Amino acid sequence: MKTASVRELRNQFSKVSKWLEDGETVQILKRGKPVARLTPEPQQKTFLGACPSPFPIPDDIDDPVDVEWEAAKK
Repeated sequence: MKTASVRELRNQFSKVSKWLEDGETVQILKRGKPVARLTPEPQQKTFLGACPSPFPIPDDIDDPVDVEWEAAKK
C-alpha cells in the first residue's frame, strides 16, 4: 500500500491518480497519522476483452442449463 500526505495529494494528484490507475491502494496521512484510504474502482468485466460490456456477464455463463429442449423430445 502506498502512502501520501494531504499536501502530496493536493500538489501531486496526478502521481497519486496514477497509483490508483495501477491498482494500488493509497493511505492518506495528515501529520503522519492515517486519516483516509483511497482504493481503486474495480475494473468492469469485458466481453472477450474487446470493449467494456454494458451488460453484466454472469460468472456461470458456461454452466449447463437444466432445461429440456423441445427439439430433444422428437
